[in-house]
Amino acid sequence: MDLFVAMSDYRREASWAVWELDASGALTGTASFPNDQARATMHGRAMVVSLNPGTDRVRETAATTPDWANFHNPARKHNDIFLAEAFVGTPLWGSYMTDLHPAIAESDSRLVRSKPDEILLAVRSLIRQAEILGAVESIVCVGGKTYQSVARHAALIEQELGLTTDSVKRMPHYSRANAKIHRHDPEAYRSLVHASLGLV
Repeated sequence: MDLFVAMSDYRREASWAVWELDASGALTGTASFPNDQARATMHGRAMVVSLNPGTDRVRETAATTPDWANFHNPARKHNDIFLAEAFVGTPLWGSYMTDLHPAIAESDSRLVRSKPDEILLAVRSLIRQAEILGAVESIVCVGGKTYQSVARHAALIEQELGLTTDSVKRMPHYSRANAKIHRHDPEAYRSLVHASLGLV
């Protein structure tokens, strides 16, 4: 299955956990999405879900921002390259990535106050995306707020996708606002993510 085609309806709000690698397989430090490299490694075995975009992806256009650019912003303030450092060389490299609330553009997660029915609709959208991917084994939530929202509907996820509660996981957020945890250090962040997901 061509995942680019299968997931094309979500190309403005989603992406894949792939960043540019050099010939030796090391990260180049470039945050933009590498379409050609992604085709060789992208998969649907895991979904990485953050809360919402920090910029308004809905209002951006293909002329200003390419498809699949979410989580691949070159601006250092977004810390997207921290995700690359965390995932490179792990089973999560190549995973599908999206936001729980893609239409809510807000850089401060404390200001994202979704109602229960909005969260339920968002989780149902995740389930639909997982069904299209076809082979999802885990949902990795970025940050506590995302995890709480998704885990609250663990029974629905199990009913619709067959994923147990243990398949919904939590990892720390990569944002600058979470610097007290990762200390603005991508290597420290990688260690924290690996510990939280049992990758060590």
